[in-house]
Amino acid sequence: MNIKSIPKTPLRSELINQSLYLPTFLKRLSDPAIRTVMLCGCGGGFDFVHSMILYPELKRLGKTIVIGSYSFGNPQYIKENAEVIFQEGNVIAKRVRASSISIYPYYAPEINVCSFLDRHYPDEAPHFVYAYHARYFSVPLLTKLYQWLIQKHTVDAIVLVDGGSDSLMVGDEEGLGDPVEDAVSVTTVALLDNLKAKILINAGLGTDRYNHVSDAASLRAIAELTAMGGYLGAIALEPSNPGFQFYRDCIQHIYKGHGEEGFRSVLSGAIISATEGWFSWEKIPPLLENQVRQNQLFLWPIMAMLWGFDVDTVAKRSLIPDWIREQKTPEECDAALEAGRETLGDNLRPVENMPCHEDARW
Repeated sequence: MNIKSIPKTPLRSELINQSLYLPTFLKRLSDPAIRTVMLCGCGGGFDFVHSMILYPELKRLGKTIVIGSYSFGNPQYIKENAEVIFQEGNVIAKRVRASSISIYPYYAPEINVCSFLDRHYPDEAPHFVYAYHARYFSVPLLTKLYQWLIQKHTVDAIVLVDGGSDSLMVGDEEGLGDPVEDAVSVTTVALLDNLKAKILINAGLGTDRYNHVSDAASLRAIAELTAMGGYLGAIALEPSNPGFQFYRDCIQHIYKGHGEEGFRSVLSGAIISATEGWFSWEKIPPLLENQVRQNQLFLWPIMAMLWGFDVDTVAKRSLIPDWIREQKTPEECDAALEAGRETLGDNLRPVENMPCHEDARW
């Protein structure tokens, strides 16, 4: 063989990115054309904090990262060193830093995430997080905010991160969890133009059973999104995974900042505990003590996974975006969701359960 005909061996990093088994959502984010990624909570709680699992990988890929905390923390309570960057009526968003001060320090994940990032990436300090209250936004309002952020930071891709799976619900399921905030987020991002990638990541699948979302409904959603071409692959977290360790350390840092009596996240406790090998609901792991009761939250390895989906396909599959898209306030969104479910009548699904093991025997 002529030596000139031998293909050049790619560098090790190139080989990794060319892996046949790399999930599609990571392939899309590794595209060099994507320079700035906005990581946003999908709808409340610690959703934006779960994005820390992805943070080290995005940094390895050389991406600029913007973080949006679409959570239940009210930025009105952050009184110092927090610039208002968006305001319409009483709805605001603030740019929060580690030096910001909250009048309720027992729930201030935005401030603590900034101090955590300052510690781990001191050359890029001070870091900031955009804080905006998930229960104050409708689709028109969130669209205005995201358009401003996209223009301000020349954002190429948005990654919504949802703790749990209520963002995957169609609206006809028996239990929906807390669907409106997630649906506002998904609907808004689906409507945005000129982005190279719009991705939804679900972590802690099965934790929303705690909020009446059926595991069977969640898995059916994955199957239906796969059939529609909207499933972008999954990765399982290992205890030794750097992204998981970064996330676990971040959670510990936040809890330390919140104090012993401060807020603790059931979802974060479930993700970390499942990744570390906890299973079933008979024993409560240390991170979930005083958070759940025995036999209330079933821990399983599927919680220790990141599931990726195309946002546009998630929105297309769901009934909820059509119900809430034009509503001006969160209260109108709630009413539209209720009215939309009423129109389904007998087409509302009953509780969906997985088959019992005994039923499959022959």
